[in-house]
Amino acid sequence: MTKLISVADDVYRELTKKKKDESYSTIIRKLLKKEGNTDEVLLLFGRGGVSKEKIKELDSSWKTWSKKYA
Repeated sequence: MTKLISVADDVYRELTKKKKDESYSTIIRKLLKKEGNTDEVLLLFGRGGVSKEKIKELDSSWKTWSKKYA
């Protein structure tokens, strides 16, 4: 099953650089599976001003969303 998502132009450019001949799903899957990938996530979603507290809050929200919709 496929889903349509929207990403910012800068995120798209970074994903395109990383993916080479892989699909976007494959590269996103790899990024999500990496342990300690905070730098990769911050690179894709923007640096600056993201505190550890905000990351924990977003992680909790993501888990809740994933249980409900994924």
